[in-house]
Amino acid sequence: MLLKTIQWNIGGGKIRKPDDSAEGPYSENGLEQIESVLKKYQPDLVFLQETHSDTRNTQTEIIAKSIGLPNLINDTYDRSHLEDDQELGQAIISRWPISEHNFELFTNPHFQITGQNGEIWTSHNKGVSKCLINLGVGQEIQVATLHLIPFRRFGINPLEDQFETLRENISSLARPAKTTFLLQGDFNFNETSLEQFLPGLLNQNISEVLLDKPTTPKGRKYDHIIFRDIKHIKSEVITDVLTDHFPVYSEFEI
Repeated sequence: MLLKTIQWNIGGGKIRKPDDSAEGPYSENGLEQIESVLKKYQPDLVFLQETHSDTRNTQTEIIAKSIGLPNLINDTYDRSHLEDDQELGQAIISRWPISEHNFELFTNPHFQITGQNGEIWTSHNKGVSKCLINLGVGQEIQVATLHLIPFRRFGINPLEDQFETLRENISSLARPAKTTFLLQGDFNFNETSLEQFLPGLLNQNISEVLLDKPTTPKGRKYDHIIFRDIKHIKSEVITDVLTDHFPVYSEFEI
């Protein structure tokens, strides 16, 4: 069975104007562009970070309805820094039924920096979402998504010894509970491989997709994909978009 996926931090559905630099601002409504890309690639599974939701609806519900995928989870974990009155979250949208949904928060060290206007920025809560996808004919796969703290923004090198407990917490909560496993997310770790960052996670007989291109317009490799007991066929970083992360399209054989 061929499994088509897209990993995408959609930044609250915001895009920059075509003539703006990678620095933005990312303030235009870009849901239609996001939906257009998803319709073009027709994924079976979509992994999203920085989704927005309020008391009326979630961007995840809007996107899922637009692209014709009937099953979803959306977990919120903090107030949005991108738009007032919005909750920040992450989501999985699926062609197949979802069960055993679980969400856990990582330890938040509450890093702080002072912004340009003197305001104090504190690291948001972050977490990992997992669920089971029933592919039919006795096949199932545990899938997960996560979003980690933007270490670079806080001047943090997460590989330093003082953050070993933080790395262990991430590895422990992101660890698979099923043999067949796929995790796609925004790790905010700017390297091709996660091996140095999360060895405790990759030691679970897990493989990773080693992308050869940056996943953001600023040239950083923040988005990563890891998997177990499936075959990776190909991945493509889609660069002709105006979001502050590029979507990553992948194909796997189950």
